[in-house]
Amino acid sequence: MDFKEYVSILKRKLQLKENIVFVCIGTSDIIWDSIGPLVGSQLKNKISSRYVIGDMRKNICNYKDLSRYYSKLKNKFIVAIDVALSNRLKNDIYITDNSIAMGRAFNNNKGEIGDLAIKAGISNWNDISFYEVKYIAKFIADGILEL
Repeated sequence: MDFKEYVSILKRKLQLKENIVFVCIGTSDIIWDSIGPLVGSQLKNKISSRYVIGDMRKNICNYKDLSRYYSKLKNKFIVAIDVALSNRLKNDIYITDNSIAMGRAFNNNKGEIGDLAIKAGISNWNDISFYEVKYIAKFIADGILEL
């Protein structure tokens, strides 16, 4: 998906939503899994941190991590951002009206989060560079900041 199409879809899906919180899932310890935390750090630099949970310093990897933020999430429209490891999702950005199941790629259910999901599809996670991960994260964050 190109950037213009991505922003258009985001605008349409978030058009009338209020009280939006972005939950950026992943760990900064693994290159391919740092997309969410990188997006979170970029968003926190541009918008108030009260609208963003998860960044390069405070990773969100499971439901236990999220439980600390219950008051920030209660009665909010949650946009979950994460990487999706899959041979079907060929290195593209996907926006779905579903939650994200943390740990699903490794058959490890760590909880679900989100009213809307932004997924960065990665098919070859063994060969992805940090440069590519940073590019994907910037693409996602820039689209959100266009809203």
